[in-house]
Amino acid sequence: MSAQPTTDRGRATREQILDAASELFYRQGVTATGLDQIAGASGTGKGQLYHYFAGKRDLTHAVIERQIAAIIAAQQPRLDGLASRADLRAWADELIAAYATGDHPLRCPLGALAAELAEGDAQAREALAPGFARWPQALAAGLRRMRELPPSAEPERLATALLSAYQGGLLLSQVHGDLAPLRMALDVALQGCGA
Repeated sequence: MSAQPTTDRGRATREQILDAASELFYRQGVTATGLDQIAGASGTGKGQLYHYFAGKRDLTHAVIERQIAAIIAAQQPRLDGLASRADLRAWADELIAAYATGDHPLRCPLGALAAELAEGDAQAREALAPGFARWPQALAAGLRRMRELPPSAEPERLATALLSAYQGGLLLSQVHGDLAPLRMALDVALQGCGA
């Protein structure tokens, strides 16, 4: 169980560890990342790491919670503003653009954790489930506000289809080394929303 820091310095140290672990897990995976690497990348000692986290599994679950919060927070302003098909298209274009620039891998930080951990770690799967529930709920709430959706549209189903297209498109983009599969997958899913 994670120890919660009681001082500003302790909170900063814990955040440094989470920053480093999040980045390393995203770039090279949980299994390939050792605690020594995390301590080195965070500029902390292993004693500090073990003070705030019971071990790698505890740290991994804290990273999962952090990635869920970061993804929802990053997308929430766009999702809160969904009112038209153009807004929905802008949301998808923003997702694609995030991978068009930068030197990061073609994978979702949360999706990468799920692919690596969900099958072999029941506790990780339980930690991941709320993120994969909150994300389509936030998207469905935005879809319900869209005036241009037909009355027969089911926002929850559409949100799940959009998220599935995003995750699957990213996986294929990672395999092929370009964004075309992600663009195609989201285009097809958006057509189901009339966008």
